[in-house]
Amino acid sequence: MLSVKRFDNGFFKFVGVLAFAILMFFVAPEIGLAASTGTVQTKIKSGVTAFQTVLTGIVVVVGIAASLKIIVKHLPSIDDPHVKNEMWKSIGGVLAAIGAAAALIWLLPWVYSLFK
Repeated sequence: MLSVKRFDNGFFKFVGVLAFAILMFFVAPEIGLAASTGTVQTKIKSGVTAFQTVLTGIVVVVGIAASLKIIVKHLPSIDDPHVKNEMWKSIGGVLAAIGAAAALIWLLPWVYSLFK
């Protein structure tokens, strides 16, 4: 009978692992675990676009809420021309802030890519 102690040598373990590694190197297909650069750039660009869309949506919702608050605040005395003028100026300011914030969200990455 074969003695198990004969194969308990460290050299045989090393040769066995080395033979298995060489076999896997030649037999196993080449597997690329990392994605190509083009794929990664496409995914990053689509992720940034989604993030910009969400931020723009948040800015618009906050702007709508601010405009509604201004309208509700000035609604009881809307007959007074000064109050009406103040309300429209406030709503115009909110719309300007929404436009500026949305432009910043979309233009900042574009300007960054120009100097990259």
